[in-house]
Amino acid sequence: MDYTVYDRKLLFIEDDEQLKRQMIAHFSPANTVFTAADVEEAVDILTETGNIDAIVLDLILKHSLGMELFKVFPELPPVIILSSLDGEDTILTGLTSGATDYVVKSCSMRLLEAHIALRLLPKEDAVETFGAFYADANTRTVKYKNMPISLTPSEFNILFFLIKNRGKYFTADEIYEKIWCAPSLHTTTIRTHLSSLRRKLKAAIPASDIIRTEFNKGYCFTGEVQ
Repeated sequence: MDYTVYDRKLLFIEDDEQLKRQMIAHFSPANTVFTAADVEEAVDILTETGNIDAIVLDLILKHSLGMELFKVFPELPPVIILSSLDGEDTILTGLTSGATDYVVKSCSMRLLEAHIALRLLPKEDAVETFGAFYADANTRTVKYKNMPISLTPSEFNILFFLIKNRGKYFTADEIYEKIWCAPSLHTTTIRTHLSSLRRKLKAAIPASDIIRTEFNKGYCFTGEVQ
């Protein structure tokens, strides 16, 4: 697999100036690179620029905590957390809050690029349509009849995973493990996300059964959208 990232808009939220210079030097020759030292600056960039393809986020910043980004800007492109915090609870909190990946510092720019590449689908594979239903993994948007359906980052992760595995059933624990590449703790968190996701889809598309559940089998995206 090619782990090169090119022709993308990348936002690095990092207050370590030396590391920031390394990121710019490595990624800017083939991409459009934006940098922010804190969450407030990052929100300004996201609001003004739009269409950011991926975000690399440090959790401990001088003037804010990286996790605040998920609260103040709920609709985000893929977020790769890059942090020196390596505790299991912190990693799981980051993943369930909306990040698509978690990388522990320090890592090489080559390894970081591979993680970004894994979370960025080729543009031709990022869009899925079923009737009037539309989902784009790179812009993290979902629409029905051109009307947006607002999902949290975790809800979108679950939905797009199920879309890509249309017709297959997965238990809640299997969904957690496959999306976040971490052992399930058998908590109610993933079931809460699934319940909220199904409720939002049903409200937007009441006549369709998009995500079906079956006892002892789990959850399945049917693609049955009018």
